[in-house]
Amino acid sequence: MNTLPVQIKRNTLLIISFLVLVSWGVGYKFLEYQQRNSVNEQFKGISESTHKLFMLNLEEERKISEYKLTKIISKDGLSKAISDKNYKAIDSIVKPLYERLRLVGRSIDILTFRSPEGITLYRAHKREFFGDTLNKKRKLIIDTNTFQRSFSGFEVGKLKVTYRITKPIFYKNKYVGNVELGISPAKFIKELNSIFKVEMGIAIDKSLVGVMLEKVVKPEDHKYILVAGDDNIKTHFYHKHEKDKETYKTDMNISLKNHLDEPFGYFVVGYDISDILKENKEFMHRIFAMTALMTLIIGFILHLSFNKVLGQFTKQAYTDHLTGLENRQALNDLLHSKKSNLLILSNIKDFSLLNELYGIKTGNKILEEVAKAFKEFSQEYNFSAYRISSDEYVLVKLEDNFDVDECSQTIKKLQEMINALLIKIDGDIIGVEIYSGVSVGFEHSLAEAQMALKKAREKSLPFLTYSKQVDTKLHSQSIIEVKKTVRYALNHKNIVPFFQPITDRNGKTIKYEALVRILKYSESGKTILTPDKFLDISMKSVLYIQIANKMLEQSLAFFANREEKISVNFLPNDFFDKSIMDTLMKGIENFDSPDRIVVEITEQEGVEDFSRLLDVVKKLKDIGVQIAIDDFGSGYANYAHILRIRPDYLKIDGSLVKNILTNDESKILVKSIIRFAKELNITTVAEYVESEDIFELLKEYGVDEYQGYYFGKPANLLNR
Repeated sequence: MNTLPVQIKRNTLLIISFLVLVSWGVGYKFLEYQQRNSVNEQFKGISESTHKLFMLNLEEERKISEYKLTKIISKDGLSKAISDKNYKAIDSIVKPLYERLRLVGRSIDILTFRSPEGITLYRAHKREFFGDTLNKKRKLIIDTNTFQRSFSGFEVGKLKVTYRITKPIFYKNKYVGNVELGISPAKFIKELNSIFKVEMGIAIDKSLVGVMLEKVVKPEDHKYILVAGDDNIKTHFYHKHEKDKETYKTDMNISLKNHLDEPFGYFVVGYDISDILKENKEFMHRIFAMTALMTLIIGFILHLSFNKVLGQFTKQAYTDHLTGLENRQALNDLLHSKKSNLLILSNIKDFSLLNELYGIKTGNKILEEVAKAFKEFSQEYNFSAYRISSDEYVLVKLEDNFDVDECSQTIKKLQEMINALLIKIDGDIIGVEIYSGVSVGFEHSLAEAQMALKKAREKSLPFLTYSKQVDTKLHSQSIIEVKKTVRYALNHKNIVPFFQPITDRNGKTIKYEALVRILKYSESGKTILTPDKFLDISMKSVLYIQIANKMLEQSLAFFANREEKISVNFLPNDFFDKSIMDTLMKGIENFDSPDRIVVEITEQEGVEDFSRLLDVVKKLKDIGVQIAIDDFGSGYANYAHILRIRPDYLKIDGSLVKNILTNDESKILVKSIIRFAKELNITTVAEYVESEDIFELLKEYGVDEYQGYYFGKPANLLNR
């Protein structure tokens, strides 16, 4: 039973008396709080606007700078000059380009070319300084050299904090150096100061200050050091004036991230609110007397009507209107008491079907009858009964010690009681069953019971008690981490096709199959994630379509001007997705002959519409695209489908090929598939060819093409 209304009634007069006696003090503090809250909201709005404008300006500068930087390094003769380490040649090409670049990018103040060994070849912003060696703490340049790819992010330099963009430089397909462009955020800060009338600065981790030539005082009790900003914001940032800290606000919510997306500092906003506080104080005094008077009036009204209002509120707030049981709010109040309890969460089996079949009115009648049964059970066995959602009921008993066998017997009696219900509605008799999840304790009792109930439904068990084995939180966390990795890879162009060769009977590579990989970069280096780590989870969200489009775009673009054929994988339902098909058709336009594209239909349960699939396949074949059936010999890829699809290739399932030397059944099935394909004039491809013995045996059987580690593992041909 909920004790809160009883406590409120008992203390009503005391509360009213207290409000009258302290109304002046409380009123003053309340108005003061409202005043400061209003100022804080103003500062929050200014800070958020400042942050957004700062990032927008930075992003605009980054795009312009990346575009200009790409044009600079593509200038005729520059890559050769870098390769030759020819200062004069570099200067003659870069100097006029840098001068024009400064006119476009108002915040660009660094443009440096370095050799692979880290030697400065040319500084456009300080042409007289060159030949120095790269500071070993400059991870952005070191990573550019190591991975030979472009990076961008904030970095601490010798003189200041800047936003850096790097690009590798190649000459005749050989890495010969890199270029670094720096964008100064200090100029943004000056512009923002004039717009928002606030003070701004940049704070970095004090461990990074040693990189800078200019010495900066490092207070021992601060993790971050201001390296940009005026004296006023520095004073308040380090809390040198404790008495003024209430009149000066600082905000450090926007992080400055390096090229590895790691924060090393913050953009700081400072705002002097002393004038606003002074202006608001007069207003506060004017309404203070009115607040006190209103407190007296409200106290008098509460004294006359509080009990009546409280009674009505309690009934509405804590009672389920349909069944008369206590509701979720009442249950939450009980669980917040943190008393040890036995909690049984139950829901009606297939209630949604009953609701759909008989209608909402009948569904409500079923809910009411089940609620009556729960109430009777709770009274008999000393439980509290609750209805917390549509067809979910809860029974709670507060106890410190629970007998496991006794609990099981109690739950079985509940199941028997509900299962014995015969609900008469319009001449029909409807029976119901329930699933139950059980938890013991207090800390996470409802959440744990929900997990147990979910697992009981999955296993078709009448009830299940919570244990670590039914806890789904860790699994959910791993799914979230995988999705986060995939999204990051999509945003940073780290979804990359690897290509595995397919050969003819003489071992000559005639075709490649595109296989999806994710490149994951960290401080320890580069990791290659295979599809088993992310594809199944991605297929249950829109991430899969984005991955498929990235794979098609890169694979088809790379092979458009090569001699070999390219084989790309399609799930049957991919043929029904407009964006994937649009990407495929755009890619086909770049090929001189569409028959150099092979679309492999891979296994997937539950093809939505096989006839529709046939129509799409026919249209692709009509324009010249070749069709392959993957994993033939397993799943949906059966002989009947082959006769209807009439593919150009049959890829024999790898599970048959890899065991063919030792498994007689595999030999029989492979021979059968080859005979079947030859009669239909279909080319056969064997996967998982991992040894010479397998290769020779399959040649003897008459296989046409071969794929497997014996001929080559999947490789990143794009970035060789």
